Amino acid sequence: MANPARGSVAFQVGERAYTMSFSVNALCELEELLGMPVAQIAAGMEKAENVRMSTVRALVWAGLRDHHGDLQLKDAGEIATEAGIPACMEAVGKAFALAFPEAKADANPQKAKASGR
Repeated sequence: MANPARGSVAFQVGERAYTMSFSVNALCELEELLGMPVAQIAAGMEKAENVRMSTVRALVWAGLRDHHGDLQLKDAGEIATEAGIPACMEAVGKAFALAFPEAKADANPQKAKASGR
């Protein structure tokens, strides 16, 4: 089940329900597969004309790894084909955003330590 508070996004593909998220492990697998750091991957997603289909497939695969670990890269391509690229990128975008929530002002551990909290 998708839980946005934990960075999960529901991803419905036909009759099948998936849960997408980007944990540290999923992001590491994505970096390894694509051979680039996550910041570079995220920057590459900003312009649709620059996004490669292999990148879409890798993003879907990595995003599903936490909750559907038995999926292979080829399976992710089949899911992307069935769901459609716009739906995939929407789910990936939401899950990616949840993986990097903006820090709250009080969430700085160094600041809290210095003030004695």
